[in-house]
Amino acid sequence: MEPDRSLLGDGPYPVTGPLAILARVGFLGALGAIATAVLLPPEMVPQFARSGYLEHFAAFYVAGLLALAASPRTSVAVIATRLALFSVALESTHLLTGARLSVVIDHSVADFGGIAAALAPLAVARWRRRFA
Repeated sequence: MEPDRSLLGDGPYPVTGPLAILARVGFLGALGAIATAVLLPPEMVPQFARSGYLEHFAAFYVAGLLALAASPRTSVAVIATRLALFSVALESTHLLTGARLSVVIDHSVADFGGIAAALAPLAVARWRRRFA
């Protein structure tokens, strides 16, 4: 009997399946959109929420979810580290334009919050599996 390879089944899903490829494209698109929004002048970036910090949180929350879907074999710690380094690298570019360090740190904290919110359910699920 052949294993169940459907999306909602219990069997393995191929890494070359259409949804796996779509997850990778979506993740790269999210990273590109985040980088574009950070590097463009502020007046050219549309506002999606009243708070810039909420926008940073949401952007990295979505990027974290897409990173999990795009790299199912990569550990959660590695995904978190890579996203955090991406965040710090992007936010640091604001220092070159004369932004205050406190603003850069605040934006990075919002980014880290989004990353943590996206990855936390996996940590809780792994912890819960340890109990019978």
